[in-house]
Amino acid sequence: MTVTEIEIFKRQEASEFLKSFELVYSDLYQPNIRIFRFEESGKVVGFGGLEIFGNLALLRSVAVAKEFQGKKAGRFICQWIEKWAKENQLSELYLLTTTAPDFFAHLDYQVIPREEFPESLRHTSQFSELCPASAICMMKAL
Repeated sequence: MTVTEIEIFKRQEASEFLKSFELVYSDLYQPNIRIFRFEESGKVVGFGGLEIFGNLALLRSVAVAKEFQGKKAGRFICQWIEKWAKENQLSELYLLTTTAPDFFAHLDYQVIPREEFPESLRHTSQFSELCPASAICMMKAL
């Protein structure tokens, strides 16, 4: 699988992809957000990214094309991002999900109370505005 980091001014494809899955995309153009495109044989497999604050990050924008779902592509994307995060000295990943807590639990993310989200990540638009208060909060130490 080929992985490419998408420059901030070239994120339209990622935005449209995430929109088609009804995922948050309106804030992808911030400089502390890293977005990665995953491709296999010329076909988009999916996208995933991180919103980074110091040594912590919010895992976000993980979506897999329908034709690759159920084929461990989502697992590959998350594990690749986790490896990238470790190599870049990040120590913990956090996420918010309304649809996939079981998927992330299988990747060793733990459910945490909303009030235990780190202060720096509470100020993200995803936490404070875009994801509903009913979203499940999860974290993983790297």
